[in-house]
Amino acid sequence: MEINTERLRIFPVTLDLAQTLMKNSLAFYYQYQLPWNKNWPHDGLKAMLPIYTERLENNAGEMGFGPWVMINAAGEHVIGDIGFKGSPDEDGNIEIGYHVVASERNAGYASEAVGELCRWAFTKNGVEGIEAQCDKGNIPSQKVLINNGFSHTGRSQDILVFKKEKARNDHKQNSYKAKE
Repeated sequence: MEINTERLRIFPVTLDLAQTLMKNSLAFYYQYQLPWNKNWPHDGLKAMLPIYTERLENNAGEMGFGPWVMINAAGEHVIGDIGFKGSPDEDGNIEIGYHVVASERNAGYASEAVGELCRWAFTKNGVEGIEAQCDKGNIPSQKVLINNGFSHTGRSQDILVFKKEKARNDHKQNSYKAKE
């Protein structure tokens, strides 16, 4: 399964890839023939990989509802990662998060990836809404969410909460063209 845009190649972290990233992230760069970027994988991704790996081992259906890797379309370097924090909850909500390496920021990659991953998610059974959280001072991330149709729905101290609901016509739309 892979999503390709004009500028990005986005693919989910498989069980094998998660184990590779946990054991030896340099092996990922070798496997994909990419130049090493000391800033990726970042600490947040490294911390969640063991939890994600356990979820995948217990349920192959979790594939896609965890982290995805973003590399540039030409396959020359890592842009960052994006993904969900698990399968839909009882209300059909999932939470999205993303990280773009510092050298690739402010080029619109996060907006592009968020838009595509939201489109993918809304084609999956049980997904009715996508939520996101970001620091109140993280204006670029807020712009990414707002530009992708998210609405500000709440706040918890310094964290802002955003949500995007599945449009009515999205319920019937299963024509998303990603390589499965």
